Amino acid sequence: MDNIIVITQNIKLPSLIKLREYIKQGSKTLIVSTQFIFENEASEIESYLNSKCKFVNFSDVLCDAELEACDVAAFNPTEQKYVFEYYEKIKRIKNRRIAEKITANYPCVNKIIVSDDLGLSLDEWIKCGFQYISCEYYHQIEAINVKNNNVFISQLRSIYHFLGHLVRSLFGQKIYKASYDGKRYLFYGSLNRIAYRIDLDFHPASFVENMKLVLFNWGIVWNDNVVRLSTLHECYGVLPDNRKLNIKLIQDGYLPGNYSSKYLKFYGNNVEYYAWDALGKMIFKYHDLPHRIMPFRKKLFLPIPNFPSKIKKVLCVASGAGDWTALKNRSDEDKMIYVFGKIAAVFPGIEFVYRCHPVWIHPQHQGVNSILRAVTYIEWLNLPNLKVSCNIPNANEKGKFILSYKRSSFEDDLKGVDIVFGEHSISMIDAAFKNILFASCNVTGRRDLFVGVSDLGFPHCESLEDIVSLLRSLTTPEFKVEYTKAIMNYNEMTNIE
Repeated sequence: MDNIIVITQNIKLPSLIKLREYIKQGSKTLIVSTQFIFENEASEIESYLNSKCKFVNFSDVLCDAELEACDVAAFNPTEQKYVFEYYEKIKRIKNRRIAEKITANYPCVNKIIVSDDLGLSLDEWIKCGFQYISCEYYHQIEAINVKNNNVFISQLRSIYHFLGHLVRSLFGQKIYKASYDGKRYLFYGSLNRIAYRIDLDFHPASFVENMKLVLFNWGIVWNDNVVRLSTLHECYGVLPDNRKLNIKLIQDGYLPGNYSSKYLKFYGNNVEYYAWDALGKMIFKYHDLPHRIMPFRKKLFLPIPNFPSKIKKVLCVASGAGDWTALKNRSDEDKMIYVFGKIAAVFPGIEFVYRCHPVWIHPQHQGVNSILRAVTYIEWLNLPNLKVSCNIPNANEKGKFILSYKRSSFEDDLKGVDIVFGEHSISMIDAAFKNILFASCNVTGRRDLFVGVSDLGFPHCESLEDIVSLLRSLTTPEFKVEYTKAIMNYNEMTNIE
């Protein structure tokens, strides 16, 4: 190989033409990327570089066991105070091991990296002899140009952050109240993701609770009989980790019970986790965290689905990726899009809809251009029976990226759907509550992240061939019998206390 170039999907591909002055025209180039390169993008890259390219993404380099080892090696609670320090360590270790493998397998002198975002750790690649060359990007993180030894400016910044936290605690934090079994409960955050699972009658709490929250964050804490609740996606930084506070964090999705990342250990030493059911307990048990089934949960049982006589519409729901675990790669969702493009071509009589997750466009997740990139690829495929969902809520409100969404836009996508595919999305279970079939689908070649649900007997696909076979069997009597057994298993699990 004559050249190695490392990129992410944050780069504007036309700006790669700048690299022509750094590589020999007509040479062979290895493109290493955090994303999966679609066919339309591959031809663009070769054209801009005027080079024959081979494409490798992060998930091609490290196997499942090696990715798990990154999560484990990164965890050092004596040195890490904040969860974000753990994420950064995971990213660094993962990048170091990938860079070392790439340079060992592809000896090359001309090594270039053009990105420092979306899962890349620039320093680790530079240590392996890569040269950084800046190009054009969809999202540019502005560098903070303040010297550490400027005491006055540092003090101003401290005051600014303090005032910002004060305003958020007083006016930006939603707090709800409820009572149960003689106890008073306060919920901090949005009920969008979780209210349908909680059998409590919540009402807005008084402004006094916001004032108390300010005092708590100042270190003025007292014992009371209030149980304070939040969810895993919204809790971080809301309530201080103080043993005088009775804090419960509620699961707000089925976290993979075999996640090797230990990020939940940073949510506080004074936290007990509330699970919806026995399946929800798996991740907390896996990491030896204090937990129990939520005492005021709503037991939600799955109905027998509407088994279609003919498959007319299929919905694929995406999950997301970030740096909270090495197990997930940003290419995982891309591969799902790629596979369903192939499947749509096999079944021209079935309508396929791919639903991107709104959180994709967060600059620390898939990337701000991620949804548009999926739309562009599917338009390029030009299959009349394949489209991207338009019912995606805006993930950026007033310049702030959000992580919690109302469920209504997803419900629109479910209209007329016969089966929902996804990797480990709670949306599949939500579809099942509406009498719709679902199947987990992991085409990465790594562990099943919906393992608890799959173990109950629900269909699980690991390849294009598996999905094709499943679609062809959905109307058979044998499938109906097996799927009904899985429903019964889920409902039995729901009854477990």
